[in-house]
Amino acid sequence: MFERTIANLMHANPEMRFEAARNLGDYRDDRAVQPLIEALPDDNPKVQYAAFSALVKIGSSEAAHPIIDSLLASPNSRVWDLLKLNIGMRLRNGLLDMINRGDEQIIGRLNDAMDNQQYDEQQRAFLLRMLGRSTDDRHVEPLIDTLIRESQVLQGAAAEALGWIGDNRAVAPLLLFLSEGEPSDALRELAAEALGRIGDNSAVQPLIAALEDSNEWVRRAAAEGLGLIGDRAAIEPLAAHLRDESTVVQDAAFDALKRLSLDGENLVY
Repeated sequence: MFERTIANLMHANPEMRFEAARNLGDYRDDRAVQPLIEALPDDNPKVQYAAFSALVKIGSSEAAHPIIDSLLASPNSRVWDLLKLNIGMRLRNGLLDMINRGDEQIIGRLNDAMDNQQYDEQQRAFLLRMLGRSTDDRHVEPLIDTLIRESQVLQGAAAEALGWIGDNRAVAPLLLFLSEGEPSDALRELAAEALGRIGDNSAVQPLIAALEDSNEWVRRAAAEGLGLIGDRAAIEPLAAHLRDESTVVQDAAFDALKRLSLDGENLVY
């Protein structure tokens, strides 16, 4: 059955190719990676998308290069259109997870793409996130510049990227976006997440203050960030939010306290 499905990727009928690509993802078998890579430039956009989706399900880092190459080569493709939608989130996150730290080939390709004006704002934001996953600290200063000067879409992407890179130079500019005076709830949330990933203790008190933010997702991100940093000064403020009005904040506070080596069984709501 597996071999027949592989063979159907070459079928003259695009519906057969589509079904084959979709089914190969469910097998999660590395033997399907190369045939699916070869299906990425299929002339049918449904087949392209199914091949991309299947490769993400399999999760082989080997597929990251050809997937990125196919996206960079076709900025106006139907696959890009779908990636920009909410339904494309799984594929976006899956591709990010496939990028290896310090992959110079991917870094070079993404650097070249960032200088290309044919990519729109959403595409550039995703390119920034991919650069962040490469964790190349040569991009810290340009990302900080993007964080400060660009649109909220690109600022959010830059904040995420800086968090993944984990360089302390990003702490001060990220703290500027943590205050509730910042009009974007989403950007405050992303700044809190990034500060947690970076892990610098200078962010502890601002994150404790962010536990009182009016937005539950910002409070959740602050609690999670405090857990990642691991400073025990956060224990009492986190414990107070075990009774937060939002269950997502309660859960994040509980998980953070467990990270701080408290006995989870003794933490009561």
